Amino acid sequence: MADGLYWIWLQEALGAGSIKADRVIREIGAPEKLYRMSEEELRATGIFAPKEIERIRSADLRKAEENLRLSRRCGCAVITPDSPDYPEALTNIDGMPCVLYVLGDLRGLREELVLTLVGTRTSTDYGEQCARRLAYDLASAGCTVASGLAVGVDYAAHDGALAANGRSVGLLACGLDIDYPSESRGLKRRILDEGGVLMTEFPFGERPQRYNFNIRNRLLAGISAGVVVVQAPEQSGALNTARHALDQNRDVFAVPGEIFDPSMTGCNRLIKDGAKLVLNVYSILEEYIGRFPAGIDAHTVVRKIRAAGQDVNPQPLNGPRKVPRPSMGEALPLMVAQEAVPPAERPGEAALGELGVSEEARSLYAALGDLPEGAEPLAGRAGLTAAQALAALTELELFGLVRALPGGRYLAGAPE
Repeated sequence: MADGLYWIWLQEALGAGSIKADRVIREIGAPEKLYRMSEEELRATGIFAPKEIERIRSADLRKAEENLRLSRRCGCAVITPDSPDYPEALTNIDGMPCVLYVLGDLRGLREELVLTLVGTRTSTDYGEQCARRLAYDLASAGCTVASGLAVGVDYAAHDGALAANGRSVGLLACGLDIDYPSESRGLKRRILDEGGVLMTEFPFGERPQRYNFNIRNRLLAGISAGVVVVQAPEQSGALNTARHALDQNRDVFAVPGEIFDPSMTGCNRLIKDGAKLVLNVYSILEEYIGRFPAGIDAHTVVRKIRAAGQDVNPQPLNGPRKVPRPSMGEALPLMVAQEAVPPAERPGEAALGELGVSEEARSLYAALGDLPEGAEPLAGRAGLTAAQALAALTELELFGLVRALPGGRYLAGAPE
């Protein structure tokens, strides 16, 4: 019963997506040691805010035991950071998951080139055609295609990879036992039948809450070498995944669209901001041929592209061209300039209520200071879990009350 038990407890105690898990692993070690600490010892670590200590002390080990029993009963693997099957790509992201509940075989992910395709649920024929064709060609070249199992672009991406007899990875924003989305029920079975993987960090019985999707999106970016945004309007979860990819130093690609099509505004803006323009599958593969020489059958793909009468971007096959992205050195002067500007007058509690801002988002907004901060310290001061804080920040961004800055930091800003 001990295998994974205290890791499950730790994830329950800190909340999925918490970057405090990184510090626990680095500074304390085994999660069982944290479980056995007194309140005074927890305070002495200097890691946790008072409300986090309350949550740790109240987390029930029996709930973790029940999750472990359910996992075994359903044939689900419980993968923890000390497991040899834990995806190496997730060890270098902030908030690495303490537990992954997995159906399928994870072992090949260490050697395979995994690319994530994301986009809107309200996709057009163009978006679905692009997702399906790109996924088909990527899988034909030997890549593993990851996506989020939603209707629209996600579904088309999984479907395209499976049509090429390729492997696909589906990441859920709920427990493995939850039938969500119901439209993807058959797709999940096909993924497993073709040797793919279904994976989540959420326990059995966890329903798809709004804030779970942002937490899941960081894994969609983290599990991959690059994220391809196929179709996305201005406000889209796919853009959230792209932001996670930039924070995690992954490549970001975007499919272009008509300038008057609102469903493509997000993609076009990504390209304007430095994401790599996708003309065909080779626009993606050329970045990885030098890094995965044994895993990509690029020459077959090139022949297919030329046979279809399309142009192949003439890049040398022995060295990928780096996707341009802003460095911290380039971003620093802008950030300093932003921090030096006197803060704008911020709306009060009554004004936030009139806007329809949720209680959690109002608590987090009150915790914002005049300098940029990350989500974790803000969550601690506001008394929120990491998941609630990320959802609140997304909500405040939509209202124009905060600005997201490079490095996963946020700055208060009154709506214009």
